[in-house]
Amino acid sequence: MSGTAKGEQGIRRAFEKAETVTPLKPKLSQTAQRLLDSVRFAGEAQPVLDHDYVVKGWLNRDSVSVVYGEANVGKSFWALDLAHHVQQGRAWAGYRVTAGPVLYIAAEGGTLFTNRLAAAQAQFMVLQAPVTIGGRNCDAPALAQAVRHLSDIHGPFALIIFDTLARVMAGDENAAPDVGALMRGIDHLRRATGAHIMLIHHSGKDASKGARGHSALRAAVDTEIELTKSKETYERMARATKQRDMASGADCLFRLEQVVLGRDQDGDPVTSCIVKHTGGRT
Repeated sequence: MSGTAKGEQGIRRAFEKAETVTPLKPKLSQTAQRLLDSVRFAGEAQPVLDHDYVVKGWLNRDSVSVVYGEANVGKSFWALDLAHHVQQGRAWAGYRVTAGPVLYIAAEGGTLFTNRLAAAQAQFMVLQAPVTIGGRNCDAPALAQAVRHLSDIHGPFALIIFDTLARVMAGDENAAPDVGALMRGIDHLRRATGAHIMLIHHSGKDASKGARGHSALRAAVDTEIELTKSKETYERMARATKQRDMASGADCLFRLEQVVLGRDQDGDPVTSCIVKHTGGRT
């Protein structure tokens, strides 16, 4: 065999060998690998039968709600009552409750709120200090650290309430970018604590159009609860108008009952209100 033939035969064998070698796959970035690891076939999905709820049918852990209504409808009283039941692990309006620590962020604060706490005989934790969620000076990371520190002592928090959204939000509640920044801060706190985050808010000038501000807020939350009041009977209703992972439409009826806390320096009674449930699940 000539030298030329031998050379051609060697080249042919080299090509045949190369064809059997699996080509190297390009190396994936960490982000791409994380996304790839999250891909699964839909047929492998199993139904989720149990929910890690705070109030069954109303609030789940690791989610966000907005509670809204007109002025003087009783939003803070309602939220205080709910918080008290969660802290105590007592059924609320006939709905099951999973007990857990509660943090109530009273951004509006003042003597009025202190009296409401006394009337409710509340046992949960309260933060009465300026807090800003969203914007350049967002307090969400620091607040998350504080809550985690408290969790090491008292256990994982079930519920964190902001009263009100307008007092803690940085920017304009009618601007989508500012609402987005607010929700990023809220989501940071939610992920860090695993708690349900509740925002107390106001309805707009036209109550039939829902909560005040940009529609991005309603789109972002998991649960929306509207509070209304009858002009004839003064009876109040809380109704779940949106649920991302549960059936909406749950409601409860309540009224505000005045209680005397004591007397002032002139001997006049000092009063506040507590929630009395008049209808719910039995």
